[in-house]
Amino acid sequence: MSATQNRYLTIKLTCLLLIAGYTWSPVHGKNIRLAQNSDGSAGSGAAPVKVPAKLPDVVPAMSPVPAGEKAPGMSTVVEGEMPRLRGISNENESRRATIDDLSREVSNSTGSIFVDGENVLVKPPLLKSLITLTQTSNPYQLDAASSQEISLRGVLQQSLMQNLPIKISQAEAQKEKWVYYGALSGFLPSLTNTLSFQGIKGNYVSPAGLAIPIANPFFSTAAGFNQYLFKGGGILYTALQDKHNYKAARAHLKGTVNDILLDTADDYYNLVRSDVLLQIRIKAVEVSRALLMVNQDLFDNGVNTQLDVLQAKYQLSADRQHLIKQQVERRKHAVKLATVLNADTGVDYSVGARMVSKHRLVDANLKPGDLLKIAIERRPELKKYDELRMAAKDAVKVARSALLPAVAVTGNVIGTGSRAVDSPRSGASNQQTTLSSNGLSVGAVSSSAGLPLAAPSSNSTGSPHYTTRSLFTIGVGVNWNLGGLGMQEVAQVRASQYVARQAQLEFQRELERITKQVRDAYLSSMSAENLIIETTDAVKYAQEGLRLAELRFQEGVGTYLDVINAQHDYTNSLIDKANALIDFNLAQVHLVHAIGLPTVDSLTAAKPLKDAPPRTRK
Repeated sequence: MSATQNRYLTIKLTCLLLIAGYTWSPVHGKNIRLAQNSDGSAGSGAAPVKVPAKLPDVVPAMSPVPAGEKAPGMSTVVEGEMPRLRGISNENESRRATIDDLSREVSNSTGSIFVDGENVLVKPPLLKSLITLTQTSNPYQLDAASSQEISLRGVLQQSLMQNLPIKISQAEAQKEKWVYYGALSGFLPSLTNTLSFQGIKGNYVSPAGLAIPIANPFFSTAAGFNQYLFKGGGILYTALQDKHNYKAARAHLKGTVNDILLDTADDYYNLVRSDVLLQIRIKAVEVSRALLMVNQDLFDNGVNTQLDVLQAKYQLSADRQHLIKQQVERRKHAVKLATVLNADTGVDYSVGARMVSKHRLVDANLKPGDLLKIAIERRPELKKYDELRMAAKDAVKVARSALLPAVAVTGNVIGTGSRAVDSPRSGASNQQTTLSSNGLSVGAVSSSAGLPLAAPSSNSTGSPHYTTRSLFTIGVGVNWNLGGLGMQEVAQVRASQYVARQAQLEFQRELERITKQVRDAYLSSMSAENLIIETTDAVKYAQEGLRLAELRFQEGVGTYLDVINAQHDYTNSLIDKANALIDFNLAQVHLVHAIGLPTVDSLTAAKPLKDAPPRTRK
């Protein structure tokens, strides 16, 4: 009941008492009940005050003041004649005991305990305090089949081992590595091997006008190499381009790891926040339930109206709705954390460490300028875009290499085989090459004893049989091709130059984004740290108000409503306190990520980071 309602009720009862004192003989009893209609609302018709049929002889409450004594003040009359605003008379001991127990439970079973200026303890919720949403599910775990306690360090380690985006980035980096290795193979010679076997049968008409019958299978093979001595720089700059792309992929993998660690820490602290808010919602329902009982008892004793009871029921319903939403919201945060960890979403996560504490990760003496220097040196995103920029510059040189000639050394070993008659390796310088069975000859072939179609010389012996011979070649070749009078290559060069320009602009944009992240995280950390100080004073004020309300109630000068409202203010101040602590921890996590140093150790370190650790060379 508010102070305005108390004041209105006091004035109204005082007027009724004064009217009754002047109208009738002594008014007996101290309980005056307002007439009510059949629907329970306060009546304004006849017989506003019930008077006994027979008045016993007692000392009148409004009797004249004896000579020499001081008349009682209005406050004394009101205190003596109006009922205590506790709602339950002394005769109803069972109901008074029930509401006393409820008041003690609301006052003493605080879900969040203020330890000191930088620590708040969050008790695990009692299942009986939660709302059962379905008959088959646990009101805390909801759809989960089991529960598991977690810690910040544990979830960070698990995310590094199981997170899917990290595995995808690792596969991408491995692909770029083998592309780079493939580009390096351009410095090695190319090997060629061919093999063919043909059955030849028919007639060959020579340019001299002779028809040559051929009926002889022919076998040929070739093995050779091709080594580029110069290709316009295309081989070298392609290898450099793929090298920078590989380094960019590695930097992207590091950036993905940093982002996943940030997301994991965010989801963990949001789960902690959900647990805190769940406690607050539980306490709000308990306070509203107690408030409803108080208002109902006040109404039953004629001190309150039905509107107050309905208002208390509405508040209880609203708090129960918030509690239902918070139970589901806490479970959603657990599912989100399990998704980041690539774990079973059917397992519910509960926070093992119930102490919500201020955890500084970056030394307060580091100024934004110092943090920006660390970020420029250690952020993998800047390294990634810098490597992409250099790869784009090498791509311009690769495109320009197509305008230059290519010089290569080639060598081959050619083998042939057919049915032929061996002829001596040395002998007559001239011999006739018989191309038909009737001895028809065509000219003279100089030193043609090794040709497959050569007829046997005069000094050759033996019959035709299948034989093979080898031919060795080596030489240097120059190749220069210009498509579309070179316009195709020139257009490719210009396009590559604009790609390099785009990479440079993306580097600048990423630098601006990182600068903004560092300053935003720094300002958020500063704001949250000051809010911790301010919420500490608010908690102390609410705690003292709760202590005084309980003391006033014990002394009989306060009401249940004062205690419950004081408890409500205390829990609200605790939630502000817990939010300030969690916001500060999140700001510190974001600051560590902004400067490019998030690791499992740095995000769970006991001492704040004072400087960037030295780079580890692999």
